[in-house]
Amino acid sequence: MIFLLQLVGTALVLVALADIFLTVLHPRSESNLLSMLVARVVWRLFRVVVRGLPKRRDRILSYAGATIIVTLIGVWILLLLIGFTLIVWPGLGTAIQTSQGKTPVDFITALYYAGFSLTTLGTGDLSPQTSTHRFLMVFKSFLGFSVFTLVLSYVLAVYGALNSRNTFALSLHHRTADTAHSAELLCRFVMGSDLSTLHQDIGNMAQALSSLLELNNSYPLLLYFRYRQPHYALARVIYLVVDTVTLIKSALDRDHYGPIIQSIGTTEIWYGGLHLLDGLNRQIPSSQQTSPRDLGEAFWLDHYYNALEQLKSLGIKTTSDPEAGASVYISMRHQWAPSLARLIAYTDYRPSEIYR
Repeated sequence: MIFLLQLVGTALVLVALADIFLTVLHPRSESNLLSMLVARVVWRLFRVVVRGLPKRRDRILSYAGATIIVTLIGVWILLLLIGFTLIVWPGLGTAIQTSQGKTPVDFITALYYAGFSLTTLGTGDLSPQTSTHRFLMVFKSFLGFSVFTLVLSYVLAVYGALNSRNTFALSLHHRTADTAHSAELLCRFVMGSDLSTLHQDIGNMAQALSSLLELNNSYPLLLYFRYRQPHYALARVIYLVVDTVTLIKSALDRDHYGPIIQSIGTTEIWYGGLHLLDGLNRQIPSSQQTSPRDLGEAFWLDHYYNALEQLKSLGIKTTSDPEAGASVYISMRHQWAPSLARLIAYTDYRPSEIYR
């Protein structure tokens, strides 16, 4: 029985340490034991709550990301605490004794002793009597200090990454004159710019998107930070950049804008956007209950032709064959629209809050 308790305790400690290592020191979206499971469970609970409070949907969901971080840290601490408690419990009264009187041998006393050393506060009124338990006490204190430092660094890194994502989202929102129209973004890129300036602008956006892709690969919990304002939505950021490239390749005149259409920056945005969507969709559980809703090809065509007219009205050279351009637009949009619709549904936005 003693061996079994200590075996279970050791397993709990190892699981916690492995997840901390994979989440904090080897942060990749596919590299975790518990963190994404915790995130999905907490997110699901939040979505259940907002079904009964639809008018407070955005406010309630805006607390999900921070709650997930706190819950995950709590799970790590709890696993370490319970694990070390089970390890030291059999030693109470023999290898671990109180300074005065008879040593209690109950679970709460073991929890108290393990918690004292794990939080680097010392041993309290209990002290180890054997070399093994003295070493274990030092190890727990070292581990507690290390975990505290790593967790603090991780939280700072997550919020730093979140700030970078929000800055990019806000920049895109303002570039569209707060309209969230990809056509508006494209017009402002092209209008009055020579090809060299346009290359630079496209390259800057490609660099920002690549940074966002890497941040989401490193800190997958960013998916669950959902703000009340839709312009901060990750889905809208992806929509604006990917749809802008889709319009570049389908609506602009190929003779005049050929170098832009075939440029490294345009290609980087296209494939970066697809890879980002693919990575985010792998994080979404296949059992998610909300069905993706998309506005369909009729909306896509209307959007395309409206963008074409907007470009023409500003004197921007557009494709000489609008129907062929529309076919290209529809074909390209089919490559990213289903994945984006699934992301929109999982993050509990309406398509009208993302698509314009």
